[in-house]
Amino acid sequence: MPAFDAQAASRYAAIVARCTGAGRPINVEDAQIAAIALAHRINWVTRHTHDFAGIEGLAPLDPWQPAA
Repeated sequence: MPAFDAQAASRYAAIVARCTGAGRPINVEDAQIAAIALAHRINWVTRHTHDFAGIEGLAPLDPWQPAA
């Protein structure tokens, strides 16, 4: 996973603000993962895709679910 750099920090702030404003706060770790993925245009694998629901531009992959 790439580093949490300035670009990711900017995305992090936007994600936290958007999620909090929508009434669904996100924990620090999930927000950092999402920010890094968005800043560096990468996908990642997680079983907990629901933790990232509603984050625009993000598409985590759940290998335990059948392909759509």
